[in-house]
Amino acid sequence: MGKLIRRKDGRYCRQIRINGRIVSFYGKSERDINRKMLEYHQAAEKGRSFESVAGEWANKHFETVEHNTIKQYRPALKQITEHFSGKGIKDITSKDIDIFLHILADKGYAMKTVKSRLQIINQVFKYGVINNYIENNPCQYISVPKNLPQTKRELPTAEEIETVKNSINKTFGLFAYFILYTGLRRGEALALTYNDIDFKNKIIHVNKSVYYVGNIPNIKQPKTKAGYRDVILLDCLASKLKQKNTSDLIFPNHNGELIRNGNFNRLWAKYLSETGLSITPHQLRHAYATILFEAEIDVKDAQELLGHSTIQVTRDIYTHISKARKTQTADKLNKFVSLNQEKVNNREKSVSE
Repeated sequence: MGKLIRRKDGRYCRQIRINGRIVSFYGKSERDINRKMLEYHQAAEKGRSFESVAGEWANKHFETVEHNTIKQYRPALKQITEHFSGKGIKDITSKDIDIFLHILADKGYAMKTVKSRLQIINQVFKYGVINNYIENNPCQYISVPKNLPQTKRELPTAEEIETVKNSINKTFGLFAYFILYTGLRRGEALALTYNDIDFKNKIIHVNKSVYYVGNIPNIKQPKTKAGYRDVILLDCLASKLKQKNTSDLIFPNHNGELIRNGNFNRLWAKYLSETGLSITPHQLRHAYATILFEAEIDVKDAQELLGHSTIQVTRDIYTHISKARKTQTADKLNKFVSLNQEKVNNREKSVSE
């Protein structure tokens, strides 16, 4: 133990080598210093709190991800840190994490939400291992609870698609039509200029997107290679667009600038009001995926056209479409059989009378 030294200011100091580095303790008395040394050793044994490590991870991780991703992460991280508040990261076990996931399941959270919570917890613990705050990651033994509800956006009906096709002249109708026949994300479409469209070769070059900080639009580059892609300009859409060789936005505000978030929401709400529809731009993107599916476009080609970073995302959408089509086919078949059975029953009844 280091020698106790009295400083000129009247305080006492003791320096001790702990894990290869010198740690200094100051106090008004030797008893005061001994108390601080005990607290230090107790804290070192307990380790960092989960909340502090999660905050440190977030500060570094958020520098590497998109603004919209951060918006999704923040409430999830807040919920996680509140649950594990006051616990040292060393003290949290696989059982603790499993209990937390089952609490979410009991509250009715969907599969996607629970998976995202586990993903964030896993990243925090991986960060802890890398920085020697803990020796092992307890998440490696954990999986999400089974039979959780899976939220899937309903595909637009055939009637809704026909309404979109016939409503180009409505407020923002061209935007909806454009999404239907390109499958672009909302932000990708809003960032497009006429220079991005090759009318001669019937190609749309997707290379940027609009994102919002509050109400203010900003331009960003795609975060993955899949985001940079060429989409086929279908003839039905080409005939509806003006052919220009300018940097003008295809969907600008009244000043020719990027549309603000509030303005977009008002335009879309007016479109829905005028058409009687109840759909989102993302549902129209899935409608485009349905067109690809029904045209028997290979899943790999569909992945490139839709800009998915992994082919599994495209496969999942194709599977969802396939199941939806089977359900619709079953409904049609049941109605057909029921109608014919009713006709047979009516004929038999008529004969018996």
